[in-house]
Amino acid sequence: MKETKTVKTRRSYDSNFKQEVTKMLVSGRSAKEVSESFGIAENLLYRWKRMATMKTKTKQVHGESGKAAKLAAENARLRAEVERLKTDREILKKALGLFSTSD
Repeated sequence: MKETKTVKTRRSYDSNFKQEVTKMLVSGRSAKEVSESFGIAENLLYRWKRMATMKTKTKQVHGESGKAAKLAAENARLRAEVERLKTDREILKKALGLFSTSD
């Protein structure tokens, strides 16, 4: 007799489903309970949860570093403007001194 081999295919889950399952884990349901109710391996649930927390941390870091970069650029621009204004003020002081003594 010839046995037929069944080819196992990986199941794929959309991101909305992963988010909902991750929310269940974060809200306090156990991984075992969620795993049994949806027929998903526990280690896969933990992986999804880890990936979700990494994404949120990455977003926060990029958001904070982006803000920090913008603030640093604005700070540098303002410092340059202050130096330019100081120079302008010194030039005007010298010009005023020249005009007041020429009387």
